[in-house]
Formats: sequence, C-alpha cells, structure tokens
Amino acid sequence: MSTVRVGTEIPPVRVRVEAEPMKVFTLITDDPNPIHWNPDAVRAAGLGEQVINQGGLNVGYVLNAVTAWTGSRSSIVGTRVRFLGNAFAGDDLVAGGEVADVDEATTPPIATLNVWLRRTDGAELVAGTVTVRLPDPRK
Repeated sequence: MSTVRVGTEIPPVRVRVEAEPMKVFTLITDDPNPIHWNPDAVRAAGLGEQVINQGGLNVGYVLNAVTAWTGSRSSIVGTRVRFLGNAFAGDDLVAGGEVADVDEATTPPIATLNVWLRRTDGAELVAGTVTVRLPDPRK
C-alpha cells in the first residue's frame, strides 16, 4: 500500500445482487423475514417486485472493498453505517470510499474511511465509516 492520506480512494468493488445468496444468508442467520426469499411477500409489503438483500450482506460488500484495499480483514477495528435504501435481486452495486482521517500518532497508524454502497444508478444504499489499522511504516 502506498502512502495513505486524506482523500485516498478505496478502489470500488462491483457486485451483482443475486437471490440465491439471500436464501443461504436467511438460513444461516435464522432470519424469518420472507422479503429476502419470497417475491410475493415483497409485493404484499409494497416494496417492489424483487426480493430484498439483507442489510448484513450489503455491509459485507463494503467491508470486502475495504479488505481488498487493506489486504486483511484483521485491519478493520470499527464499523458504523446507516442503511439508506434497499438492494434488490438483479441490482448492480458498487462499494467504495475514501480516507477521511489518518492518525499517525498511533503505531500502526489508524485511518478513518468514509464508505458507501450505491446502485449503479447512483442511489446510495449504505453510508458510514470504517476504522482500519494501516500497515506499520517501520516494517
């Protein structure tokens, strides 16, 4: 990783939302909400035609972008996000962000990232911050 400073971009990661992983995630998390696996439930709720991705999967896309940039899941020390919209089966999404702050007084340095998840039409679905440990510059 080259020098990290405020404004450094986290390279965007593109994702296509598919219904099958939602079903698996529903089983793993014991989530009884049928909007994640039954299009009839989505229609009945007035939320559209396609099943709706779980918020945890949406945050996972963001954390995957951060991990691809830092090189390690263990670099992540904190996450705070807001859910702003729904991702539906068939949506094309982009996760990314940029460095908002770098604390070089700590060893290793700590960076705060402003992160986001958007549909390719620009609708923002998730926004927040992720705090990461940067590689120790002494090593």
